[in-house]
Amino acid sequence: MNQQIAFLINPLKKTVAIADYFSWVIETVKVKKSDWEIQLFAKEWPTDLSDFDQVWVMGGDGTFNYFVNKYPSVEKPIALFKGGTGNDFYWKLFGERSRQAHLDAVLAGHVEDFDAGSCNGQLFLNGVGIGIEGEVLKSMESIRCFKGGLGYYLAAIPNLLQFKSYHIQGQRKVFLCMVFNSSRAGGGFHFFPHAEIQDGLLDVMYCRHIPVWQRLFYMPIIQSGKHVKLPIVEFSKEKKISIKTDRILSAQVDGEVQTSDQFDFQVLPAKFKFIVPSL
Repeated sequence: MNQQIAFLINPLKKTVAIADYFSWVIETVKVKKSDWEIQLFAKEWPTDLSDFDQVWVMGGDGTFNYFVNKYPSVEKPIALFKGGTGNDFYWKLFGERSRQAHLDAVLAGHVEDFDAGSCNGQLFLNGVGIGIEGEVLKSMESIRCFKGGLGYYLAAIPNLLQFKSYHIQGQRKVFLCMVFNSSRAGGGFHFFPHAEIQDGLLDVMYCRHIPVWQRLFYMPIIQSGKHVKLPIVEFSKEKKISIKTDRILSAQVDGEVQTSDQFDFQVLPAKFKFIVPSL
């Protein structure tokens, strides 16, 4: 069956590896789906996607965040191709698999509806970290050459030692406050190992104030997702929640920085259609 596909690539990610990856995808599709037509958008993305049957997006979590906010009403099936620093939402959909296994799943075309979230009107797929997560993200801008968890560690350690806890809702003192749709961020930090992205709920975590000398101890525990039963954390699931902080803070929203002292969240059930492996 003929398919018109818009292939969107982050215009800032012009690397040899991505060019080779894209060329391999195109050649493979020509062999396996000779009647499919792929139109590449590497410099400027289209204003409208109505002429296409599918949308393929190559990048990382920041690219995917830009995509859903540029096209918040898109109803076309979306296929994600990893090409960023963390690739955490890609991992949630596809897990660890070879590029051939990933492309085979995309070409099979199995589509499911998945939730998204909104923070102060900005959509997100992974989640939002208020405070230290925003500071870590700003620090990572200077070490982009280090990918995934290594880059996160290098940026996080100085902030772990310097960041001051804050109060939310005028009373609770916390070191970390996160509201997520998916499971992980930072290139492999499993903040919400039990999160589902088709349950119509957002996952919320509060981590109480931690003395500076304990923070480096807890960091690898949180990365591995083994913190869920620790007394320092509290979890809940919400459809909507507002978080008021006692000072203006930076938050990371799927790899983008948002600054405020009021963060209003709501879940957007079954918001987007993603092409995923069939069970």
